[in-house]
Amino acid sequence: MDKPLVVGAQSFYFSQFIHEGIDNALKNMIDNGGVNTLLLASHIDFQSTKTWGPLPNSTDENYDCDGFNCDPCPEFYETTLIKPVKTTIPVLQERDLFREIAEACKKFDIQVYALILHRFPEVDRYPGLNMKTVNGQSVPKTLCHNQPDVINFYDSLIDHLDAKYELDGYCFALLDHYSLFGFQSLTDELADTLGIASFSNPEMGLSCFCAVCVAEAEAKGIDVDIVKKGLLKGIDLGFIPHKVEKMKSADEAIRFLLSVPEYLDWLRFRSSIMTRLHKRLYERIKSKQRDYKVGLDIYGAKDDWKYQTQFSELSKYCDWIKPMFYSCTYDEPLSPEEIGEGVKLARELSGKPIYPGINCLPTESEEKIRRGVQCAMENGAEGAILSWDYCLTPFKNMLAAKNELFKD
Repeated sequence: MDKPLVVGAQSFYFSQFIHEGIDNALKNMIDNGGVNTLLLASHIDFQSTKTWGPLPNSTDENYDCDGFNCDPCPEFYETTLIKPVKTTIPVLQERDLFREIAEACKKFDIQVYALILHRFPEVDRYPGLNMKTVNGQSVPKTLCHNQPDVINFYDSLIDHLDAKYELDGYCFALLDHYSLFGFQSLTDELADTLGIASFSNPEMGLSCFCAVCVAEAEAKGIDVDIVKKGLLKGIDLGFIPHKVEKMKSADEAIRFLLSVPEYLDWLRFRSSIMTRLHKRLYERIKSKQRDYKVGLDIYGAKDDWKYQTQFSELSKYCDWIKPMFYSCTYDEPLSPEEIGEGVKLARELSGKPIYPGINCLPTESEEKIRRGVQCAMENGAEGAILSWDYCLTPFKNMLAAKNELFKD
């Protein structure tokens, strides 16, 4: 008997469940998208739907999210420097919507995963844990994955969610522009410090040079000063960040690495840190009494080298993978055919079930969504995650994906 398809939705903006009613929202997910898996953000820094335009399925003007969506349970964080902060959004503050939604999902046979991002409410309270740029400046808002206090926080979060909630698994989304490179945009002040004009894109490979990372790199025989000089040379040559981010072919990458070989040295080191962290968290989850599944929300295998990761190594420490095919650094979004190619490569490198993230935002046509799902399934996908957030996804787009997924 064939395994059932996994069709997922994600939620960061829990106010949507207040607007629709929890049961009605879950019914809408099922009826419009065939959803049987829900990724619920445990916590997040401040985000607003204002940046995405009008809400497609709501008369509300805007939703915000900020802080812990679940009950913080401070007893699990007595020995951690980083403390959980309950959301201050009025309609969410007095309730544990994370619990209410997770419990309601059981009535509808929807699997629930805690979606864990590398984003922290009230992050400015922990300046000593920030990533550091190539020139030693502190990266605003972004904590280094390799800091012991950050790792201890994740250990405690896993224990907290395991003890207090009935979940089917965890999904880790620890690797995006924001957390990897430390910038949503490079400020003019920092650009001036680096001696360059200005950048509008996230930096490539300019972090993390905090004391913890530098000490470990040097202990492994890496000459950090030489690495820094090489990365700054990459900026001067124009490879970093623009050309690197947009590279699609192997010959482009080889030309870059021949010009800036230090990038490869730093990539090996940084990717080993990311793999080690995911291994630690995976093994901690698997040590629990419940039979949890672990998902990875990461970039596609074709571009892993840009993001200081090794896809084949990370994939050892999960049960399924959601490549973020709706998010890339190219001039144009990935085509349906490129999504199919990405699924095929991800399967070959990992051997794990692939549930690609398919862009279902209002900017996407129903035909492109249908073709994206079609190409993914033809190349071995075992489902899809309708992305980016449930409250931002028009029902008609969810229906387009559903009809293609369950086509006879």
